[in-house]
Amino acid sequence: MKRFFILYAIFTLALNWSCGNKKTTEPPVVKPPFVSKPPEAFAGFLTVLTNDASRKIEIYDPTIENWNAAEAKKWSWAPTTALGFVTADINTFGGGTDFKLRKVPVWNNAEYAALTDNGFAAIIEYPSGKRKWSKRLSGNLHSAELLPNGNIAIAASDGGWVRLYASSQGPDQEYYAEYPLISAHAVLWDPKTNVLWVTGQHAITKAHIITALAIGGTDAVPELTEIDSWRTTIPSAWGHEVSAYYGNDNLLWVTSNGGEYVYNKTTKTFSIAPTAGLTFVKGIANQPSGQIVLTRPDYNKNPRPAMNCGLNDWSTSTVDFYSANGQLDGSRVVNGACFYKVKLLNSNYQ
Repeated sequence: MKRFFILYAIFTLALNWSCGNKKTTEPPVVKPPFVSKPPEAFAGFLTVLTNDASRKIEIYDPTIENWNAAEAKKWSWAPTTALGFVTADINTFGGGTDFKLRKVPVWNNAEYAALTDNGFAAIIEYPSGKRKWSKRLSGNLHSAELLPNGNIAIAASDGGWVRLYASSQGPDQEYYAEYPLISAHAVLWDPKTNVLWVTGQHAITKAHIITALAIGGTDAVPELTEIDSWRTTIPSAWGHEVSAYYGNDNLLWVTSNGGEYVYNKTTKTFSIAPTAGLTFVKGIANQPSGQIVLTRPDYNKNPRPAMNCGLNDWSTSTVDFYSANGQLDGSRVVNGACFYKVKLLNSNYQ
């Protein structure tokens, strides 16, 4: 019995010493992931992804559950000489930073896409992918928009500008109008108000803003002017995406490094998006059903997904689908993919 008490005392002292020497810093709190529904077919428009890993723009069918299956990928594109591009274009293109499909009235109402990559911008016929206009540009291009008159608007974050090129005048046209905008990230044409929505920083206050540019001049010699009355400070820093809120042309999706919002054009106010709490959302859109589709870097997810983009810290292998009220419906994963931005294959501006 005495031996038992001695052993017990030694054990107790060892235990107290061990506990006393543990680090007092608590481990970080990890929020549990959403509980996903079983895989299901998601109805709606096809999803367009810019893929840094394949160096292509790719289109996937959300009704197909397994995006690694060959039938899930419906279209892919990269510049080639057969499509009218030169070797320098091919070497510059890294997978894209934006893609918008539009019907262009001045080109027989046919469908064309405006796209950007970090150092490259183009207008291509869809679905042939043939070159309509293109140009290699410095400035870290983040977004493109194709106007009804065939001109292309481009936002360059490092260049600190929004430009409107007179691409309607020919495949090699170089004339442009420029509006200086620090950290310019997004451009979206609004046919309701006839303005170009953009995000960036105010030159004087350095506020992170969404604002609207009026387009003047002519198709051949366009002009860009800010409409100061539309300027609104985004609730958190580093505005990123602006996209159509399909089903309500008075609203816009707006994301930043710090959050995601719904912007009301009439009141010029922001409300928190249904998928509240997500940061660094790079692309967001909604299907006619109200379902929300978005991309968010794997680097900013906690826990980081098992299948993730190892190429950079701004892309993901996963596209997430949320219900209109913000619950995770499910995800689509492409092994080895590095998706930066998601768009819907919807040629409507709003």
